[in-house]
Amino acid sequence: MAYTDTQFFDKIKPMVIKDMRETGILASLTAAQAFIESSKGNSGLTQKAANLFGIKGKYDGQYVLMWTTEYYNGVAHRVQAEFRKYPSWQESINDHSSLFNRLARYKNLRGETNYVKACKNVQADGYATSPTYATTLQNVIVKYKLYEWDAEVLGKPTSEKTPSDLPVLKIGSRGDYVLNWQKFLNLNGYYCGKEDGKFGVNTEKAVKQWQEAHGLTPDGIIGKQTWAKVYEIDSQNRKVV
Repeated sequence: MAYTDTQFFDKIKPMVIKDMRETGILASLTAAQAFIESSKGNSGLTQKAANLFGIKGKYDGQYVLMWTTEYYNGVAHRVQAEFRKYPSWQESINDHSSLFNRLARYKNLRGETNYVKACKNVQADGYATSPTYATTLQNVIVKYKLYEWDAEVLGKPTSEKTPSDLPVLKIGSRGDYVLNWQKFLNLNGYYCGKEDGKFGVNTEKAVKQWQEAHGLTPDGIIGKQTWAKVYEIDSQNRKVV
C-alpha cells in the first residue's frame, strides 16, 4: 500500500514512543528521520525490507540487495549493496536507536529532550551530508506536531493536583515543578536554556512568551491562571501544546 502522511504517522507513533521509553532517543527525531529516509514508508527498501532508515549490512543475517550510488575518488558509481532486512518497522526503529546509543559520535543525542538541538546534533554528527538536513527534520516535526509525542513520554507540567493546589513559581523558585516547566517550554519552542530546576531570568522570559501566546497577562509568574490554562488545553487536546 502507498502510505499517506496521516497513515504513516498513525502507524509509526506507538513504535517510536515505545522506543523512546526504552532508549531515550526522541520519538520526534526518529519519526521525522523515518518519514524522510523512507519516503513516508513508500520507498522500495522499506516495502521490501521494512528498512526505514537505509541502514546497510545484515540484520540477524537477513538482507536485500538494492541499487545505490557510491562515490569512489569523487566519481559516482551505481552498485548493488546489502541493506538490512527487518521483520517489522519496530525492529528497524529499535536498530536505529541502538546505533545512536552504540556509536560514540552520537552520544549528544542520548537523553536530549530538545528536538531542535537533537536535529542539529544528528546533522553535526555526520548522519547526513545535506546542509539543510537539520532544518528539514525540524520542519517535519513542527508541521506534524511530533514534539507532542516527546511530551507524552517526558510528561507535562501538570499533576493530579488542581490548579489551586499547585505552587506559584517565579524568579528564585526551585525544584521539580520548575524543571518540568523548563522541559515543557523548551519542547514547545519557548526556549529557556538550561533545564536545571532553577527559575531564572531566561525561564521567566520563556514563561512570558508562552503566556502571551495563550492569551494570558505575560507577567512571567506561573500562578493559578497559568496552571488553569495548561489544564484547559490539556482537557481539550489530551496533551499540552
